[in-house]
Amino acid sequence: MVEVHKVSGAAYDGNAYLIMAERPAIIDAGMSAQPTIKNLIRHIDPQKVERLILTHCHHDHTAAVPELQQATGAQILLSKEEVGMVGDDLATVAYMFGMSAPDYHVDVPLEEGMALDLGDITLQVLHTPGHSPGSICLYEPEDKLLFSGDTVFPDGNIGRTDLFGGSTAQLVKSIERLTGMDVKTMYPGHMEVTSRGVPAQILESLRFARRFL
Repeated sequence: MVEVHKVSGAAYDGNAYLIMAERPAIIDAGMSAQPTIKNLIRHIDPQKVERLILTHCHHDHTAAVPELQQATGAQILLSKEEVGMVGDDLATVAYMFGMSAPDYHVDVPLEEGMALDLGDITLQVLHTPGHSPGSICLYEPEDKLLFSGDTVFPDGNIGRTDLFGGSTAQLVKSIERLTGMDVKTMYPGHMEVTSRGVPAQILESLRFARRFL
């Protein structure tokens, strides 16, 4: 079974997850690097983390990228649709937090259908635009884990679509795709991890999203 730890440290941060695979990876960085690094050290030598995979470029998920990259030496992965948005205060919504967007180099632009080999597990890249143009989800098929970013959240909640590049129509299509997947555990970009009837929760998210069309 895949060992996953939530390592983000501040309540207002986007969630950051450590995947304890043969080739360890972190999903999203959050905003506050130091609490996350302290939590990371409880589980692993940060220098063993090979990849920092970003579900999208929004500030609450990426502000800590430069410090985390320095602490780990990990490669940075982000969807190809959002590579050009890095460092842009509007596109990353950094302005909403009264901050400037961090600048960092994306080592691997992600595309739909890519398989990320973590040694003993593989993460499938799903392009799920709507909350942002290049939002992705990551699916681990053996244990049926879904890292859903800000596309869907527990209890039928959804990512907002009124930010730069957002689209309710695209979000609905993305969630429609997720309803056809076998998911046992959802690791969302905000809120808590859930294993309680996840397909039904995603279906409720779809119903909710369709109300805004």
